[in-house]
Amino acid sequence: MSNENVTFIDIPLILPEPSWGSNLARIIVELEKLRVKRLGGAVPPYIFFQLKEIFQWMESLGSVRIEGNRTTLAEFVEKIIDQVPKDTTEEKLREIFNIDRAIEFIDAQIKNGTKITRAHLSEIHKIIVDGLTPPPDGEGSKYPGQLRKTPVSIKGATVVLPDPIQVPTYLEELLGFVNTPVDLQNDLLVTALAHHRMTWVHPFDNGNGRMVRMFTYAMLIKQNFQVKAGRILNPTAIFCMDRQKYYDMLALADTGKTEHVLAWCEYVLGGLKDEIEKIDRLLNIHYVVEKILLPSITDALEKKMITDREYEILKAVIRSKKMTIKSADLEKVIGQESSVQRSRIIRKLLDKKMLQSINENGRIYTIGFNNNYLLRSVITSLEKNGFIPQSLNKNN
Repeated sequence: MSNENVTFIDIPLILPEPSWGSNLARIIVELEKLRVKRLGGAVPPYIFFQLKEIFQWMESLGSVRIEGNRTTLAEFVEKIIDQVPKDTTEEKLREIFNIDRAIEFIDAQIKNGTKITRAHLSEIHKIIVDGLTPPPDGEGSKYPGQLRKTPVSIKGATVVLPDPIQVPTYLEELLGFVNTPVDLQNDLLVTALAHHRMTWVHPFDNGNGRMVRMFTYAMLIKQNFQVKAGRILNPTAIFCMDRQKYYDMLALADTGKTEHVLAWCEYVLGGLKDEIEKIDRLLNIHYVVEKILLPSITDALEKKMITDREYEILKAVIRSKKMTIKSADLEKVIGQESSVQRSRIIRKLLDKKMLQSINENGRIYTIGFNNNYLLRSVITSLEKNGFIPQSLNKNN
C-alpha cells in the first residue's frame, strides 16, 4: 500500500470525556456491575475449566482468522481430537496454538493491578510468532520480541504509522497510560483506547494484530475481569464477529476526533459487555446441564459416536449433584455387575477420555469432553446457544 499522498498525523493519547447520559456511559455502568459481580457459580471447577479451554481455543482461532488464517472451528476441533501437538510444523495450526500459549502466559503472569511492561509485550510477541516463517511468506517475525526497525503499513488502511525511531517513545507513553490509576468510571475506557493505540503504534515488524488482541486480554485481567476466579473471557469474539466493521471502527478512531474515538470505545465496550453477559451464563449449573451437556451426549448418541450404555453412564454423571461417579455408583445405572466388570467399563471410558479422574490417580470421575468425540457435540451445543460466532466456521 502506498502512503505517498497521506501525511503522518500525531494522534494525541488523551482520555475522552463521554457524556454521562450517553449509551457509552450506560455500557460502562453495566460493565462495572459485571466486574464486581460475585463469581463462583455451582458449576464444578473440573467442568468449568474444560469449557474455559474451549473458549480459549475460540479466542486463539478468532484472532488468527482476523489476519487471514482460514482454518475453521470445525477443522480445528478435528485437530484437537487427533491430538495434534502444539509444536506442529503445520504453520496455520501452529499460529493458532501460539495464541493459545500466549493466553496461558498471560493467565500465569498478569493479575489484578499488574503493571504491564515491555518485557511482557516482548514475550507475548515471541510466543505468537514462534516457529512461523517471517514475512513475506509467513506470519512469523524477522525480529521476535524486538521493536521494529523499518517502516510498516496496514493493508487497506490510509493512516500513516509512526516512524521506527518514534516507536519506543510512543510505546513507553502507552505503557505509562495503561499503568497509571484512573477513576473507576474511566478504567474501561483505558482498555478500549489502549487497543487502538497499540494498533496505531504497531511496535513489531509483524504479528501486531495478534499481539494487540492478547494485550487487550491482559488489560481485562489487569482490570480484575479475573479468569482465575472462574470467569471466561473471549474478547476477540467482538472483533472477529465482523472483521470489516473492526477495521472500519479502527479507521474511525485513526482520525483522532473525539466523537470518533468515543464511537470506537462504545463499539469495544458494548461488544465486551454482550460477550461477558452471554458467557457468564456458563456459571449456572442448570444451564450447563440442560443446554450444553445433556444435548451434547444426546447428539453424540444419535450420531453413533457413543453407545447406549455409555450414554446412560454419562447422563448419570451429568445429572449427579457434583457431576461425578465412582465404580460403586455404576450398579444403579447398568444393573448388577461384578466389581471387576465395573472397573473394565470405567477403564474403557477413561481410555476414550469420556471420563477423567477429578484428582490425579483418584477413583472419582467426571465427564471429559475436550479431547474426544464428545467435543464435536459440545461445540454443536455451544453453537446452537449462540456462544460461537458464525464467522469461525466460514471459509473466508
